[in-house]
Amino acid sequence: MKKAMGALSFLGMTFLMIGLAMSQVVYTGLIVDARGLSFTPSASPKILDEDGREIFGSAYLDKEWVEKQGVVGYAKDLAEAKANSRIGENPYVVKAIEVTGPNSKDLIISNADARKIRELAKHLNFLDHAKVVLVVP
Repeated sequence: MKKAMGALSFLGMTFLMIGLAMSQVVYTGLIVDARGLSFTPSASPKILDEDGREIFGSAYLDKEWVEKQGVVGYAKDLAEAKANSRIGENPYVVKAIEVTGPNSKDLIISNADARKIRELAKHLNFLDHAKVVLVVP
């Protein structure tokens, strides 16, 4: 009886873990909405958290991808950004809260969004492969 209960418990936990893994969302890219800010598009913008720590920039990128794709893509609205093949079918979308850096070419996002992106980046390669689109007016 103990063996049967142990086997059932093991199977139940296995199905639970499979269910949780299947229910987790897999993000294929990142969209940063910079509309409403005085952001100046550039060839190599950075994305920072509120404490000034870099989340994304050319130093973190796979050089081959940058040569093929550039550091980021640009779009005029969210629909255009989501249609961009660079970021895949399920991008993570955040709102930039401020601009910074020389010539206002870097973006700041909230610390909460930054934490989420850092967590996602541990398991996904969308930042390494420059799968980032910035929405600008």
